[in-house]
Amino acid sequence: MDRKRIIIIGGGMAGLCAGAYLQMNGYDVTIFEKNSTAGGVCTSWKKGNYTIDLCIHWLVGSGPASSFYERWSELIDLNEVKFVNRDEYFRVEDEHGNYIRVFSHIERLEHEFLLRAPEDEDEIRMFTHGLRCLATFDMQTEKAPELANLWDRLKSFIRLIPYLGTFQKYMNLTCRQYSERFKNPLLKKVMQNLPGPDMGIIFGMITLTWFHNKTAGYPIGGSLAFSERILEAYVQLGGKIVFNADVHKILTANNTALGIELVNGQRHTADYTISAADGHATIFEMLEGRYTDAELLKFYRTAKRFPSLIFISIGVRRKLSRLPNMTLIPLPEPIIVDPETSVNDLIIHTHNYDPTLAPAGSTLLTFMLETYNYDYWNDLHRHDKRRYDNEKARILAEVIQVLEKRVGDVARYVEMTDVATPVSFRNFSGNWNGSFEGWLMTPETGLKHLSHTLPGLQNFYMCGQWVAVGGGLPGVLLSGRDTAQIICHKDGLRFEADKTLVIA
Repeated sequence: MDRKRIIIIGGGMAGLCAGAYLQMNGYDVTIFEKNSTAGGVCTSWKKGNYTIDLCIHWLVGSGPASSFYERWSELIDLNEVKFVNRDEYFRVEDEHGNYIRVFSHIERLEHEFLLRAPEDEDEIRMFTHGLRCLATFDMQTEKAPELANLWDRLKSFIRLIPYLGTFQKYMNLTCRQYSERFKNPLLKKVMQNLPGPDMGIIFGMITLTWFHNKTAGYPIGGSLAFSERILEAYVQLGGKIVFNADVHKILTANNTALGIELVNGQRHTADYTISAADGHATIFEMLEGRYTDAELLKFYRTAKRFPSLIFISIGVRRKLSRLPNMTLIPLPEPIIVDPETSVNDLIIHTHNYDPTLAPAGSTLLTFMLETYNYDYWNDLHRHDKRRYDNEKARILAEVIQVLEKRVGDVARYVEMTDVATPVSFRNFSGNWNGSFEGWLMTPETGLKHLSHTLPGLQNFYMCGQWVAVGGGLPGVLLSGRDTAQIICHKDGLRFEADKTLVIA
């Protein structure tokens, strides 16, 4: 019997993972990727002697305490990846040199919080009690939710019972809302940024438990090197990938997906079509908005997305070994990002823990300045390129000035700079308005995921960060795996997850 052919739009992590699992199960998969490299926003790039790393700050599943360890191990040999587990997640400073460190171990974190903010002892102890409770919590990753039966749901609920009190207490609070419970201004700022003001505090708490359990390490070599491991696994399984292939349209007839049309006019057909590309472009451009319903339209209209970024990279010919991994510092004057956006604090991300990213004796620093004002940057890029370049240079100069004041004697050692804007993110990833991930995990969305199918369209599926709320590599891995499971179920096949299954 001929193997069924599947086209996947997008060679990011979701597309690669879905393709690998489908190859394991006997399908003939071809990925069409618009860029010349795979991985999507899980990427790095060279500039001079530096490797600028964009994506992975930590990888959930780097250690066996998380079920994601088993999922990644279905694709690659994690023993071949060197992970770094940092003792300190980040620290927050004030203008007077005071600071609070957020340690990766719960006991050390509690001690630090009590030492620096004794006035908040009661709330600190409740918070760390919640962390200890969540330390054994693990997300179910074996079966796609669409395939779960009543017994599966009952087992999931039983596993959740020990954590219900903690979830009930924190699930409906954003980091900003929860931070108001604290009196100490530095601890208040810690909570606001754990992991971000509009995200749910429960997500920040779960993140801290990943660090505590040493299952959120950083892979030496950076994001693109990790993506290339997944690409290699996919290719070894017999999968094919076509680079520099920008998809313009999804072909349909009689409400059934038939394949794709590229920007250059080429058409490719398949039994199934999967989009692991931007959700908005897929639904409203490639499919012209013909396959939606009221619920989906409302979600795209009201749910919060991750912002885009001014992403600044600086290579310094000094080993800034005293700088922590991530340091949030207050700014003496706000940095104006665009007419609608200014920042009062700056996070210095120091990449000393990965010696492959900078020459010996040097340091790579990166800065993420968030903005939702994609239209401003896009208009500048299209209509006033000189001003666009001048604005990039202005923001870079202000960041270097802040760095000079915080670290001292840095400016004259700067030997590499790079500035990406929301336009850069949109052009590279295709993400809606240059978002650097998909949907924010807020109290309203919780752990929700969108359907892998679209209403009224047969033989078509979606996977990736626009289906899995919360972004991140584990979510897109699981989304790709779930899509493969759903297709196998449709075809009456038993789903296999064994990377030794190489199909000739």
